[in-house]
Amino acid sequence: MEYDSIAYEQLGDHVVRLTLNRPDKLNAMNGQLLHEFDRALDDFERDRDASVLIIRGAGRAFCAGYDLQPQSGSGGGLGTLTVTADRLNVQKFIERWQRLWALPKPTIAQVHGYCLAGGTELAGHCDLAIAADDAQFGHPAARALGVLPSLSLWPYLIGMRKSKELFFTGDLLGAAEALEWGLINRVVPRERLDEETLALARRIAMVPLDLLTLHKAAVNRFYEVMGLRAAEQSAADLDVIAHQTPAVKQWAKTSREQGLKAALAARDQPFVNRQT
Repeated sequence: MEYDSIAYEQLGDHVVRLTLNRPDKLNAMNGQLLHEFDRALDDFERDRDASVLIIRGAGRAFCAGYDLQPQSGSGGGLGTLTVTADRLNVQKFIERWQRLWALPKPTIAQVHGYCLAGGTELAGHCDLAIAADDAQFGHPAARALGVLPSLSLWPYLIGMRKSKELFFTGDLLGAAEALEWGLINRVVPRERLDEETLALARRIAMVPLDLLTLHKAAVNRFYEVMGLRAAEQSAADLDVIAHQTPAVKQWAKTSREQGLKAALAARDQPFVNRQT
C-alpha cells in the first residue's frame, strides 16, 4: 500500500525498515500514522522474504509520543471522553503494542533524539533497541497526563525502582544510563546509527526465519507466563482512571484554552526550577 506518514523500505538481505515520517512533529503519532503503522506490520508479517524489521524516526527524533493536538480518528487529542469510550480507545493502543510484541519476526528499535511517552511504548515492545549517543528516554507526561497504558514494559526491562523513579519525576534517561539499566542493547555514535543497526539486522536475518520465530516465541512465552499481558491491561485501566482526576482534567482544560505549548511549559516549569 501507499504510505504518507511512514516510509516502508525493502533493504535486501531479508531486512525491512519502517521510518516514522512526521519530522516536523518529532514523529508524534497521530491517527493516520498509527493506521499506516498497523498496515505496515501486516505487510511485513505476510512477506516470507522479510525476516527483520527496523523501526526508526525521520528528522531530529525517534518519536515524541502521541500527538496531543485535537484530530479526527484515534491516536491522540485532548477531547472530552466518557470513561467507556476512553477505555476502548486505550485498549486499542494496548492491542497495537501487544501485537508488535507478539509479531513472529524480530524487530529492532533504532532510536535517536527524543523517545518519549508513547514513543517508549513503541520502542519497548520491539525485541531489541539500538540508540544513538544523543538519545533520551522518558515520560514527561507523567507530570500531568496520567499513566502510560502499557508502562512501556519498563518494570520488566529496568526493574521496579528505576521504573518508579522515572514515572514519579517525569525525568529523562540518557543513552548511557539507558544502556546501564538494560533499557537498550547498544549505544553507538549518532553518525553510525544507521550502519550499526542495519549490520545487526542483517546478522540476525542470516538465521532461518522459522528458527527466528521460535526463538522469539520461547522468550516471549516466558514473560507472558509471568503475567505480562494481564499487567499491561491493568495499567491501561489505571490510565483511564487517571484521566478522570482533577489534575489531569485541569491540564487538559489549560491545553484547550491556552494551547498545547503553554500547557507543556506550565507543566514542566516547576521541575526546571527545582533541579536535583
